Amino acid sequence: MLRIMMTLISKIAALLCLILLSPILFLFGLFIYFKSPGPLFYRQKRVGKGGALFELYKLRTMAVNSQEILNNILVRDPKMAEEWKAYGCFKKDPRIAGRIAKYARQFSVDELPQLLNIVKGDMYFVGPRPLEVAFSSHLSSEDRNLRLSVKPGLTGLWQVGPRSYSSHRQMMKYDRLYVKNKNSKLDFYILLKTVGVVFKRTGF
Repeated sequence: MLRIMMTLISKIAALLCLILLSPILFLFGLFIYFKSPGPLFYRQKRVGKGGALFELYKLRTMAVNSQEILNNILVRDPKMAEEWKAYGCFKKDPRIAGRIAKYARQFSVDELPQLLNIVKGDMYFVGPRPLEVAFSSHLSSEDRNLRLSVKPGLTGLWQVGPRSYSSHRQMMKYDRLYVKNKNSKLDFYILLKTVGVVFKRTGF
């Protein structure tokens, strides 16, 4: 009963946050659109609790042909290809659609649409990062089962630690630590720490 109540409270809180923050979200979206015309939002299949697939929502911060740009980088630039293999991202990403899009990523504005995922029940406020299908399939069975035992989160121990620029191995270290020590106090600590991390602009 308590878990049901907490889930309901989480969904209501997410809905209220989404309503309050929607003007900021759409303002960033419009500036990005003027720089790089295309869809305001980005959707991608991610792996949730128990292996269930769901559509993750994000504000689009990359050029509409970002996949083509990525493919060219991986073929033509061995150094950046190694960076992508290790981290799943670039510290200086040429796919980002302008300065406003970069600010949206630094302040995590691009993550705000995931509040809708919380409302839908796909995610919680706190949990491991929701992984892409391909990346999840490459994890060891132990790591994959550990992650699939909980719902993914909008923020988590990894996000308030090294955040974006850390290797996949480091990310899994934080995920294991979180799942094995998961409790309400830890979740509250992560939520408070997230506010500070966002304002320090440690994302990119």
